[in-house]
Amino acid sequence: MKMESVPVRIHDLGSLEGYRLDFGREELWERLDAPLTALAVRLPVYLVSEAQMDRLYPPERRRFFLEDRLRERLRGLRERDLEEDEDPFAPLRDLEVEDGEAWRRQAMVVAAGLYLRRLDPGPKGDVPHLAAREPAPEALAAFADEEGPAIFLCPERILAWAWRAGVPREVAVDKVYYHELAHGLMDTAGLLPDPYGESWGRVVEESLANLVAFRRFQGQEALWVAALIREQPPEYRGYAAASTHLFPFHQGLPPLPFWHPFFREVWEDYLRWLRRRGFSLRYSPLLLLPTPQDPGELNLLTWREAKRLGLWQNPEAARAWGAFARLLLEEAVGA
Repeated sequence: MKMESVPVRIHDLGSLEGYRLDFGREELWERLDAPLTALAVRLPVYLVSEAQMDRLYPPERRRFFLEDRLRERLRGLRERDLEEDEDPFAPLRDLEVEDGEAWRRQAMVVAAGLYLRRLDPGPKGDVPHLAAREPAPEALAAFADEEGPAIFLCPERILAWAWRAGVPREVAVDKVYYHELAHGLMDTAGLLPDPYGESWGRVVEESLANLVAFRRFQGQEALWVAALIREQPPEYRGYAAASTHLFPFHQGLPPLPFWHPFFREVWEDYLRWLRRRGFSLRYSPLLLLPTPQDPGELNLLTWREAKRLGLWQNPEAARAWGAFARLLLEEAVGA
C-alpha cells in the first residue's frame, strides 16, 4: 500500500489484500474536483477484511430488487396512467427482498465499500477481532478513536470484482472509492431523517453516487467503470438516466411564461408526460430554465438540498422522488 506523502489517512485494519492497493497514484487524485478533494482529505479510509465489512454493513441495507420481476412489473405499470395522488413507487416495494443467498451473491459488488456517518459501538467493538491478518498498532489506535464519518474499503472484494469483470484493479479501486466519497458528499441530512431509508431514496442516492464516480473517468476507463456498474443491482444502475433526466420538482419558482404557441404546446406536452409518470405538478419544473449546469449536476444539487432542508418529507415531494426513482429503475433494467 503505497502512499508517497499523500495527505490522506489510509489505515489497514486487517485486510489480506490491502498491500496491493496503491494510493500514491497521481491519477487517483487528479480526477477529483474540489468538493471530493476536500472530502478525501477529511475522511479517513479503513481497509477491512470481508468479515469486518459484513460486521460493519448495516443490516437494513441488505435488501435488493429482484430484477426479472422488477422489469416485468415496470413494463406492466407503463400501460396505465397514475391517479393524481397515487404513490408511483408503491407497486414496486414488494419486489424488494432481504435474502441471505441474495446477499451472498451481491456482497462482492455492493459491500466492497461503505460510507458511515457514525460508527455503531456494537459492531465496532467486534471489528478488530475479525481481521484476516494482524493490523498495525497505529491502525488499531486510529480505529479505536474513530467515531465517523469514515470510509471502509474491502480490497478482497474489490479485486475479485475487478477480476470477474475483466477490469484493471486500479480502475475498480478508484471507482469504489469515488462512489463512497459521493455518499459523503450527499450526507447533508444532519439531524433530520435521511431519505436513504426509503426504498426510492436508496435508488436515487446509489444511482447518483455511481454517476459521480463514473464522471471521474473518460475513454476506455469509463467503459470499464460501466462494466463494473452493470454487475450491480438495479438500484445502482440508474446513473445514466440521472445524467440526462432532470428531476422536475423545484419549490418556490415562479411560473414560466411561454407566449409563443409552439412553446406552450411543447410545455403542455411535457407536463402531461410528467403527470403520466406520477410527478407532482404543483411546483414548477426547472427543465427549460437557462442554467450552466447539466441535469446530472442539478439532480445531485437538488438531492443534497432536499436532504439538508428536509424538503423530501413533503408528501408531494416524496411522490416526485418516488417517480424519479421509478424512472431510474426503468432505465436501469430496460423496462
